[in-house]
Amino acid sequence: MILVVYDITDDRVRYRVAEILKDFGLKRIQKSAFIGELDIQERKDLVDILSRLIKDDSDRIDVFFICQKDLRLHKKIIRKGIFAELL
Repeated sequence: MILVVYDITDDRVRYRVAEILKDFGLKRIQKSAFIGELDIQERKDLVDILSRLIKDDSDRIDVFFICQKDLRLHKKIIRKGIFAELL
């Protein structure tokens, strides 16, 4: 699994990042956070593409690789309680 979280100031670049992540089949879990499964080559391609989009020194994209064991520990907290699901 891969988790991508970003903080980008330019609206056009932020929109482009979101579209790229969707094109790779990732699912939006927050306004600036996507998660999904990618193979090794797809991960390399995604990191390469995203790295070319950063233009401003204050922009940031974090890519986390999460194993299934760690993913099972995920807790989603909402107003009604805690749910142990992610996807």
